[in-house]
Amino acid sequence: MNGTMKTLLYRNTRLLFLVLSVIVALAILAINSIGRQEDPSITGIYATIVTPYPGAEPARVEALVTEKVEEKLREIPEIEDINSLSKSGVSVVSVELSIYLPHDEIEQVWSELRDAVAEAYNNFPSGVPEPQIDIDRFGAFTTISAIGMNGSVPVNPALQRRYAELLQDQLRQVPDTKLVRIYGDQEEEIRISVEPEWMASLGITMDDIANLSRAADVKVPAGQLYGNSLTLPLEVDGEIDSLQRVRNIPITSDENGSILRLGDIARIERVTADPPRELAYANGHQVVLVGAQIESDRRVDVWITDVYKTLQSFEAELPAGLSHELLFDQSKYTAERFVTLGKNMLIGIALVVLVLFVSLGWRSAVVVASIIPLATMGTLIIMNALGLEIQQMSITGLIVALGLLVDAAVVMSDEIKRRIQDGLSALEAVRDSVGRLTIPLLASTVTTILAYVPMSLLPGPPGDFVGSIAMSVMIMLAVSFILAVTVAPAIAGKLMAKGQREATAFWQTGISLPRLGRAFDASIRLALEHKGPAIVGSLVLPIMGFLVFPTLTAQFFPGVERDQLYIEVKMPGDTAFATTKSLVQRMDATLQQEEDIKRSFWVVGESAPSFYYNMKMNQDGVPSYAEALITTVSPEATERLIPALQDQLDKDYPEAQILVRGLVQGPPVDAPVEIRLFGTDLEVLRQYGETVRQSMSNVPEITHTRANLSGADPKLQFKLDEEKVRLAGLTLGDVARQIDTNLSGTVGGSLVEASEELNLRFRVGQTKRDSTYDLRSMLIIPLHTSTATQNGQDLTAIPLSALGTLNLQPSDSPIARRNGERVNTVQGFIKQSTLPEESLKQVMANLDAVNFKLPPGYRLELGGDSDARAETAANLAKSAGLVIILTIITIFLTYGSYRLSIITLLVAGLSMGLSLLSLAIFQYPFGINALIGTIGSIGVSVNAGIIILTGLQADENAMQGDPKAIRGVVNRSSRHILSTTLTTVGGFTPLIIGAGSFWPPFAMAIAGGVFLSMVISFYFTPVMFALTLSKKHAAADGAQQRSAEFQDKEQISIMAAAE
Repeated sequence: MNGTMKTLLYRNTRLLFLVLSVIVALAILAINSIGRQEDPSITGIYATIVTPYPGAEPARVEALVTEKVEEKLREIPEIEDINSLSKSGVSVVSVELSIYLPHDEIEQVWSELRDAVAEAYNNFPSGVPEPQIDIDRFGAFTTISAIGMNGSVPVNPALQRRYAELLQDQLRQVPDTKLVRIYGDQEEEIRISVEPEWMASLGITMDDIANLSRAADVKVPAGQLYGNSLTLPLEVDGEIDSLQRVRNIPITSDENGSILRLGDIARIERVTADPPRELAYANGHQVVLVGAQIESDRRVDVWITDVYKTLQSFEAELPAGLSHELLFDQSKYTAERFVTLGKNMLIGIALVVLVLFVSLGWRSAVVVASIIPLATMGTLIIMNALGLEIQQMSITGLIVALGLLVDAAVVMSDEIKRRIQDGLSALEAVRDSVGRLTIPLLASTVTTILAYVPMSLLPGPPGDFVGSIAMSVMIMLAVSFILAVTVAPAIAGKLMAKGQREATAFWQTGISLPRLGRAFDASIRLALEHKGPAIVGSLVLPIMGFLVFPTLTAQFFPGVERDQLYIEVKMPGDTAFATTKSLVQRMDATLQQEEDIKRSFWVVGESAPSFYYNMKMNQDGVPSYAEALITTVSPEATERLIPALQDQLDKDYPEAQILVRGLVQGPPVDAPVEIRLFGTDLEVLRQYGETVRQSMSNVPEITHTRANLSGADPKLQFKLDEEKVRLAGLTLGDVARQIDTNLSGTVGGSLVEASEELNLRFRVGQTKRDSTYDLRSMLIIPLHTSTATQNGQDLTAIPLSALGTLNLQPSDSPIARRNGERVNTVQGFIKQSTLPEESLKQVMANLDAVNFKLPPGYRLELGGDSDARAETAANLAKSAGLVIILTIITIFLTYGSYRLSIITLLVAGLSMGLSLLSLAIFQYPFGINALIGTIGSIGVSVNAGIIILTGLQADENAMQGDPKAIRGVVNRSSRHILSTTLTTVGGFTPLIIGAGSFWPPFAMAIAGGVFLSMVISFYFTPVMFALTLSKKHAAADGAQQRSAEFQDKEQISIMAAAE
């Protein structure tokens, strides 16, 4: 950079104001258009494939459905993991795509997945329904509404469902709406309850009646009439359009022409499905929930305004008996989070300016105070251009950068002030300072940016979570460097051009402590005189940090301080829907008595709509499952309620496994503690899994355990006498089909009402299908009556008990597979505020204590929090090598010296130890947040080292090893190093003293590491510099002496030869 460019903005005031005006204008545009949401958007790389197979055992489901689906899915190379669970009557296959898959290729892979499942479906046994594929079961809903009944108005599921669908349609029309789903709606159907005695007397089965109904329901055209002048479409009048039309369907007639109609032999009514597939409750009342989700890169504050208008219009259209309540509104949490983080930023900025005012004077404070908002605005401009959104993680990055970006501006303004005080003009001071500091500041900026590169390249959900932190830090550091060498010198030069030389008051020049300065200089002199002890002494604290690192508790991602929690309820697998529903109603009544609970809503039969970005919605059509989402009066109440409710609900409802869980940061994890056992024999896996589960249960911090290969649920098995079945003119399949249609029903046509289609479901009445007596006495209709005889008499119906015996026995356990291997996954759920890694260590210790060893061919694998943390660490390490090489190159190009580069790298390593020591002193865990803080601390420490070493390198006397010159450089650098240290500590102080588990470790890693790094900056860096110079000069002196001796010897030889 030539001299003209170095002082361009200083010399041209109009250009300076133009640059500032453009930044402000572009920032305003960016603020009005940049996406704003509460949390980062996690890439949807998960899919669920559900295939019902009614009546099939797990082994049969595995062989005939699950394996066929997995076989086709394995042909798609982009699929990373395939997990499946084959249960009685259903196959559930979960798919996770590769985390390295580019975002723009995900939809193409989903399309390939659909094609693969369709191919597998062609090989399914006859009668297996088509698989259902769901790729939208991830991410938080932005709003959740409830459609309920007013006051004492009886529940009307059909009316609730109809208006929920209306609200769904209206919300879909709101711009930037991604997804709208309904929960707890009950499908209506036309139920035809046929009397078994009538079927027996007529000799017809339920399928026969359904086929007659289907034939009477004409919904297809009858062709066209082609005339000479026109063509007319033709249709047959007979479509089922009312209950009366159903009642009038002819079933049979006698020889007299009398017609027996469906209404004569069956009860026909419009009902909701029983048992229902799912139900929803809100604050004790049955409701239908409607969840809406915003697109990932949009402004939630703008979107919610449109949603409010839609809801107001919808509520105005509701009939008197219905009500609408907005149960969850993410925009409020987004606004609260932004306000809290904004306050912390303002407090931090105020402390930074105050520290600079005291240490460097008001002019330097004004320079830095102007750079902070300019850097923030420049960052927002670039983030908006790159499509990055504002959410809690990107704001975290801005806060990290806040403690780092002031360094360059502080150093530049202090350098300009010192040169003006030394007698240079403002123009010369600006020119020389920019020339002196551009390369060192560029090097320190680049090295810090490189430190965050691995995080920005982290793939998958962890990358979605922390990548925005790294990107915002990198952008803001780059912007702050550009401002530090352009705008900051111009502002500093103009402010300090007048009055700086004559300034004497502390508020003009900063506080001056001569005694402390002399003592500091004496300490540097002592260190240079005693290099060995000084280096050893400066290494004590970093080495202590590395030594205590193994004692730090490992943590993947911390918890969340929020006024929300959720409850999962699992009943035994054979539990009826009505039993789960009853339990939920009793539990909800218990929750309503808690004063700290503001609101609760339940979904029975499937996962509730998530209100946090990493909650999994992976339960679907499970009668024994329920989930509650609860809002409390405060985050403090949540912390108190979680353990209290866990103890109370476990005590009051021992028949269920109940998990009361708080929210956590980071990508989704199924369970905090998870151990997977792989093998072929299910019984072996079950036995060893039980040992693992017992070891987990013996850990006090683990409240509940779960294994997917558990004890079998009971089942009824009817052992048919095949000879008797044959004599009745039937096959075993015929009998099974009649039992199924009588109990579960069969669909025979539909009734179309407006835009709604209601299935006609034929089955026996409820009083003939709810006990084992009803099952034994069920009448089976021979398909060929003439062949069904007993004692020479033809039979039209046979009691089922005459064809075999009914037994109660255990069913097969569900079969779980992971990537084609059978697996037993044992999960442990821990107490609130307990770290998973500590619990896992105790589990492994318990297993070692019982000498746990798997047989040959079986293996153990860790999952849960440990697996996710290990995978993230491995992905970070993949790019670390390249980053280290680039960092070394950058540092070497800064100095052109291997010696100084090695010293800088040593400073970086030692500063890491200081951050670790800070965490250990205050007993914080080491997680992803502490790692981010440690990297930031390294950046500040390296910056200080580069400033000192480049200053020493620029001083000729210092390069000659003059201790006085070295002390002079250190003393001149100490003022702005101390200032940047104090500004960093001050900027992060609000986060350190604030509540929560995310911010304090993160802030302490930066602030504590930077504060302690002053020892390295002042007593390690200059001493190592002097030590390397001493060796260099010693080597040079030795070489010079050897050269002189050689010349003397050669001269003597010449003289001797001459003589």
